[in-house]
Amino acid sequence: MTRCSDKENEKQGDNGAENPNEKWEKRRKGGKHVSFPPDEQIVSGFAEHRNTDRMGERLDHRSCEALEVVLKSLHFDFINLQAAQLEENGASSLLDMILYYESTTHLDISDNSSMGTSVGALKTNKALQELHLSSNLLNSYQDALQLGDLLRYNNTLKTLELSNNALADAGLEELCDGLRWQTTGLKVLLLKNNHITAKGMVHLAKTLPVLKVLQVLDLGENLLGNEGIQVIREPLMVNCSVLQLSLAQTNITCEGAVALAEFLAENHHIECLDLRKNEVKLGGLMALCLALRINRSLASLDLDHITPQEQDEFLRETHTRLRLEITQRCLANGRLSGLAVETPEMSPSEAYGPADSMTAT
Repeated sequence: MTRCSDKENEKQGDNGAENPNEKWEKRRKGGKHVSFPPDEQIVSGFAEHRNTDRMGERLDHRSCEALEVVLKSLHFDFINLQAAQLEENGASSLLDMILYYESTTHLDISDNSSMGTSVGALKTNKALQELHLSSNLLNSYQDALQLGDLLRYNNTLKTLELSNNALADAGLEELCDGLRWQTTGLKVLLLKNNHITAKGMVHLAKTLPVLKVLQVLDLGENLLGNEGIQVIREPLMVNCSVLQLSLAQTNITCEGAVALAEFLAENHHIECLDLRKNEVKLGGLMALCLALRINRSLASLDLDHITPQEQDEFLRETHTRLRLEITQRCLANGRLSGLAVETPEMSPSEAYGPADSMTAT
C-alpha cells in the first residue's frame, strides 16, 4: 500500500483535487472575498429541547449576577422565573437589575417561596406592567408592607397576581391603603386563596368607593361568608371601576346571594360575576334573577349546576326557568354593551348538561 507524504497531502485532497488551504491562499492574494451558501443550505439542522416538562432551574446568587449582561443588553416583553428556587440575596440582586435596566414589562416570579421580602425593589420601576407573585408564601407583615408600598408609589403596574399566599386580613389592610393611591395604574388584582375573612372586608369596604382604575378583583377561595358580602354590599353599589368580580368558593349561601342581588340592582358598571362553588340555591337564584330585570350591565354570571335528583319536579322546573332567564338577560346585556356573542337558546334539557358551571356569556 502506497501512502502519500504529508507534503503531498497539503497540495491535494483525497481525490487529487486542489487543497482548500491552497485555494484560500490564492483568494487571499487576489483581494478580499466573501461568499455565502444558498439560502436553503444556511441552516443545515437544528436540535429540539425534548424535555418539555422540565421547569424550575435553580438560580442562586451567582447565577443571578451572571444574568446582568443579558438584562443590560436586551429588553424582554416577558421574563418567566417561575419555580426558579430564588433565595433572598439572588432575588434582591435580580430585581435590582430589572429595576435599573427596566428589562421587562411582564415579570413572573411565582412559586419562589424562599425569595424573602424583595418586592420593594420594584416599587419605582416605571416599565413593569405585570407582576406575578403567586405561591410565594407571602405573609401579612413584611411582605404585605412591601406590597402596600409598591401600590403607593408605582402607578405604571397594571396587573398584580398574589394568589395562593398568606396575606390574610392584616395584609389586605396594607394593600387597601396602597390601592387608595392608585389613580392611573392597577387594573387587575388577584387575591385568590389568601386566608382572607369577613374581617378583611372591612378594609376593602373603605377602599371600594374611592377606587378609580381597578377593573378586575378576584377574592375567590377566601372564607368571606355571608357576613363578608354584607360588609361590602353597599360599597360595591357605589363603586364605578370594578367590572369583573370573582367570589368563587367563598362560603356564600342564599343570604349572600340576596345581598349581591341588591348590589346588582344598584350598580350599573359590573360586567362579570363569578359565584361558582358556593351554596347558592333556589332562593338566591330567584333574587339574582329579579336583580337582572333591573341591571343592564352584567353580561356574565357563573353559577354551579344543581343536581336534578336532589329536587322535586316543581323545584327543578323553577330552577331551570330561572337559570334560562338569567342566561337570556345576561346575553341581552352583553349585546347592548357589545361584550357578548349571541349563542343559541338553552333548552331545559341542556340546562343540566355535563358541565359543572353555568356561564352566561
